[in-house]
Amino acid sequence: MARYTHNSDQKGRIVIPARLRERMGPTVYVTLSLDEGYLAVYTEERFESVRRQLDVQSGTNPLVRRLRRAIIGEALPCNLDAQGRIGISDELWSEIGVQPGDAVYLTDMGDTILICGRDFFEMRRTVETPISALDLSELDVSQII
Repeated sequence: MARYTHNSDQKGRIVIPARLRERMGPTVYVTLSLDEGYLAVYTEERFESVRRQLDVQSGTNPLVRRLRRAIIGEALPCNLDAQGRIGISDELWSEIGVQPGDAVYLTDMGDTILICGRDFFEMRRTVETPISALDLSELDVSQII
């Protein structure tokens, strides 16, 4: 797992690092993340799993409908080109405040990549509470030191 820095080009494309391309596969889905300021890039399998989970939820629940619109409705299937790039729509870039040519961070999360603007990431680092100051006792995660 790692964080990579790349610039979006004038056509809204970014390079997916070679070590991630193998794991992600030839087709990925780019959509909004649950975290403001981020896009999520899912493997085809992970995206279909998310879609199935949302599909079985009650359509009468306004929260379910909102999640479906945000995650499924905004999803853009992308095929990696020969240079390992994906093209992201202007609408998705604008959701996270990224313009053509801006630097973005790609954070490897296993079968998902999170994308955010470098400026946004750096700003958030200055205003968020450090992890060391958070109460993590309610989480069932061990062996983090």
